[in-house]
Amino acid sequence: MEDTDKKKSLLLFLDEAHLFLDKKIKDEYSIEVELDAYDRIAKECRKYGLFLVLSTQMPRDIPKGVLSQMGTFIVHRLINQQDREAIEYACSEANKSALAFLPILSSGEAMLTGVDFPMPIVLKIIKPDIKPNSVTPRVF
Repeated sequence: MEDTDKKKSLLLFLDEAHLFLDKKIKDEYSIEVELDAYDRIAKECRKYGLFLVLSTQMPRDIPKGVLSQMGTFIVHRLINQQDREAIEYACSEANKSALAFLPILSSGEAMLTGVDFPMPIVLKIIKPDIKPNSVTPRVF
C-alpha cells in the first residue's frame, strides 16, 4: 500500500464536554440554534478517521446518543447515581455488574471498560513527576 492510500486519523479532545454538548444558542432574531457539531462527530465521523475523546466530571449531562457511540471509557470514582446510570446505559451488559464498584474506587484509581474489553480493568494512575496545582481555592 502506498503512503497516499493510508488513511490518517485525527483525535479531537474535548475537556469539560458537558459544557459543550446538548446546548442551544439564540441568534440576533431570537431563533434557537442547536449546537450539534460534536454530536455529529461522535455519530458520523469515524468512517472519515475523525474520532472524539470526551472528558467530563458529569456524564449525566452528555446526551445518551453521544455516549452510546463511545467505544471505551476510563471512569474514575462516581458517587452520583445519575452519573453511574449514564455510564451503565452506554456499556455492554457484561460490564454493568462491574460498574457497581465505581463508588468505592480509591483516589487515583479508574476503571477501563468498553467494547474491546471482555471485562473491566481497574487501573492505578501513577502520580506525575511534576504535580499539577489542582488544590481547590480557599473561599474564606
